Amino acid sequence: MGPGFGLLAGPVLERVRGKDMETTGKKPTSWTRRVAGWLAGSPLTAPGRRLMEANFRDYHMPMGKAAKVMAGSWLILRDHADGLFPPSFEDQQKAYQGEIDYFASIPGAARERMIADHVVKPFWNSHSFGKYAADVARLMRVFEDLGVPPDGRLLELGCGCGWMAEFLAIRGHDVTGTTIASDDVGIGEKRVDALVARGLPRRLRFRVAPMETVDERVRDLGPFDATFVFEALHHAFDWRKSIQSASRTLKPGGWLVLANEPNLAHTFVSYRVGRLTNTHEIGMSGRALRAEMRSAGLGDIRVLQPQVDNRVTAHWVAGKRPSR
Repeated sequence: MGPGFGLLAGPVLERVRGKDMETTGKKPTSWTRRVAGWLAGSPLTAPGRRLMEANFRDYHMPMGKAAKVMAGSWLILRDHADGLFPPSFEDQQKAYQGEIDYFASIPGAARERMIADHVVKPFWNSHSFGKYAADVARLMRVFEDLGVPPDGRLLELGCGCGWMAEFLAIRGHDVTGTTIASDDVGIGEKRVDALVARGLPRRLRFRVAPMETVDERVRDLGPFDATFVFEALHHAFDWRKSIQSASRTLKPGGWLVLANEPNLAHTFVSYRVGRLTNTHEIGMSGRALRAEMRSAGLGDIRVLQPQVDNRVTAHWVAGKRPSR
């Protein structure tokens, strides 16, 4: 916010607290919202406001880390003042539609461009490929360590454009990717065609399925050796129901793996992206994730990362469905 924030905030807080104690006949606005509104309209945060306004016109505008922090901080202040932050999600159909319309709703980017970008994911640049390649290798090691067969049947929740599912199918797994968006399935089917063209067995498929009811949508495929979600559970309308549904897709002794799911700080760090794309960007606590996994009947919960929850490091957690 700048070096002047601490000097200005004290007097402002005192004035706001006093104002909230006045009897106005209306439900008072919390003092934090009053402070946020004052700061959002002050010269202190004007650079962030201008950046955010430009970002709302062009999602792909070049922004360094400092610019993203300024823009995101201003947006959080403004939305907190308006009662929109922290975000709450109450309309399931609206949340679903936001995910379905992702490619068509990015500011300043045509739907065709967004689809073309995701057809080549993760080969966007060396940094992106290096990160995602490391994630694929790590997920493969997790499956190996858990004893999932090399040709085991995998189910992915929230697979997006299907790049991870494709890599695992090349590895030898039989993979079903699920997503809420038919655009994603269209991209995924191109990946299936590419594997067939290379002479690989047809062991990759995609289905439209919300995470909360995935077990109902893949019941005809039978139980899976492992079900996993990579960087997507936080996009679900109800991540708790999603864990419950995912656990029902497993065969006895099968594993549910939550891979690289964001910690609590993500609610703040990626709020700007969530507002730009009209999608969920929330963080989750490790304790809450593990509690829900146990509630879903999973045992042998293994915390792969972080061993001590620091509210920042992404979660890698696995749980096993008991054998009969």
